[in-house]
Amino acid sequence: MASINYDIIIVSERKDKVKKYRKYSNSIVKLNNYTFKIRFNLKFKYSESNLEDTLYDGVIIDTKQYEMDIINTILFYNNQSEIFIYNYSEKPNIDHKNCKYFTDSDDLGKVIIEFFYSRRFSTPFFSQLKKLARSKKQRWHTPGHVGGAGFEKFASVRDFKRFYKNNIFLTDTSVSDPSFGSLLSHTGAFKDAERLLSNAYGTLASFINVLGTSTSNKIVYMTLLNKGDKVIVDRNMHKSIIHSIIVSGANPIFLKANFHPDFGIILPTRKEIVLKQIEENKDAKLLSLTVPTYDGLRYYLPDIIDYAHSFKMKVFVDEAWGAHMHFHTDYYPDALQSGADYVVQSIHKTMGGFSQSSVIHVNDKDFSDRKRDFYENYMFFSSTSPFYPMVASIDVSRKMMSIEGKQVLERLKKYYTIIVEEIDRMEEFKVLRKSYLRGYFEDINEILIDYSRIVVNFSFAGITKKQIWNYLIRNNIIVEKINYKSFTLLLGVGTTTNMVRHLLKVLKNFKYEKRELSDQSHFFHWDDLDVKIPPFEAYQSEGEWLDLKVCDNRISSNMIVPYPPGIPLIIPGQLVTNRHIENILKIISSDDIEIHGIAKGKIKVVKERK
Repeated sequence: MASINYDIIIVSERKDKVKKYRKYSNSIVKLNNYTFKIRFNLKFKYSESNLEDTLYDGVIIDTKQYEMDIINTILFYNNQSEIFIYNYSEKPNIDHKNCKYFTDSDDLGKVIIEFFYSRRFSTPFFSQLKKLARSKKQRWHTPGHVGGAGFEKFASVRDFKRFYKNNIFLTDTSVSDPSFGSLLSHTGAFKDAERLLSNAYGTLASFINVLGTSTSNKIVYMTLLNKGDKVIVDRNMHKSIIHSIIVSGANPIFLKANFHPDFGIILPTRKEIVLKQIEENKDAKLLSLTVPTYDGLRYYLPDIIDYAHSFKMKVFVDEAWGAHMHFHTDYYPDALQSGADYVVQSIHKTMGGFSQSSVIHVNDKDFSDRKRDFYENYMFFSSTSPFYPMVASIDVSRKMMSIEGKQVLERLKKYYTIIVEEIDRMEEFKVLRKSYLRGYFEDINEILIDYSRIVVNFSFAGITKKQIWNYLIRNNIIVEKINYKSFTLLLGVGTTTNMVRHLLKVLKNFKYEKRELSDQSHFFHWDDLDVKIPPFEAYQSEGEWLDLKVCDNRISSNMIVPYPPGIPLIIPGQLVTNRHIENILKIISSDDIEIHGIAKGKIKVVKERK
């Protein structure tokens, strides 16, 4: 078996201190069927520039001049690193998840690898699943396919089993098997996987959820809000946030929309507007933000979060599209580093989790007072039959990013740069850059464009959405999202060089297509939200389904949501106007976009009392 390299640097002011570690260079340590090779960088000299440019797994600090800011600096450039501290008696006792003390009497190679394995390399849930797949257990419990045997026995479905092979079925098991513990009770291998997840993200606690971030949002809202509580809500939100408002019974105060008509995308709310709403609603229990946006835009959060906290307001960040951001300094500070109390993420969006894989991170200093309520709400919205392979995909995605996250994201950044530079040379397309955001934000330097997303505008060339969509599909390219002005490309951990080459070739060849020029004016727009009655009241009121055309001045009982991106146009409790009606009718008549909340031209409105 090939060895796994562990690269380590030494921070010391004395050459003799560095030399004493020479005997460990290239040493081999075997642990749990893995072989690790420790590679020391004995020439490393401590400086911030070196830390930024050097890829390393661990750091040894052996210096009497030790200061806490050395650790803080190290963790800024690689927050996953193990830090091994030589145990001088006069040193303070530093209690940090990344730190491990050692002495001259220790087998340093073993200390290093055992600590690395326990913190990052171990995948307790996935390892337990592999044991299950190799076991001879008879399964007298759910699921009824019994490790896939049910599909193999019958000719009509045998191809299903053979398509997916054995292991996906062998690892699809039940809470009836006690060897895994329980996801709902957070015990056993589930608890171990969540502990490592918490280590990776530096949280007070982290929780795995197999029903998507839409469900994670509901769990957090139900934990923090009671009926009638005020919550300040980002306009740039997923429909599940409205569902969360409904089930919690909260009263929302919506931030103003910030829309870019040239690209047809909703932008982050302006910082000054967020601060103003906090000032005007000091009694709000929660500030709920969506950062980054679907299209990869985010802004500087610490000032906003600090201001909310000054009024004892909790801060929740829907970071569904930013699970990767914790693993590269380009994205610092992310929501957790900025001080958010609760953060939810989708592990499947840019990382390697199976679809619906989600996590909830908690850094709320008052969580101990809410823990029981949180667990109850977790069980309220969770399945008693979680899909175990999905949990394993979260386990290994955490491992990948914790060990190789910086390299993964450096590769995505390289692909992003290549794609953007090549597209910018094409007359037909323009990529969203900061220069296009002037006038939308007071300080565009506070705006960051995530290089896992590329927003490509095709409208400057007068091309129709239908034409570019069909052209891309015809050339075997499925984009993340497309609207009337632009399409969004997603770069994930699985993006390859061949994919990049094919994409650029296809886009370059579009110039040879016969144009279907569009004279269609822009009409897809997210207006500001304002409700006449609380959303939960409108949703639960007696309603009636009416033709959209006759719903002017009626209060909506449900949401009208184009999907993607899943951001509502109209929500329960909102007054429907002729502007809304004309907008939606025009969308329906000119496009086959999926719109939730409309059935055969009808929407549900609150029934008027006679």
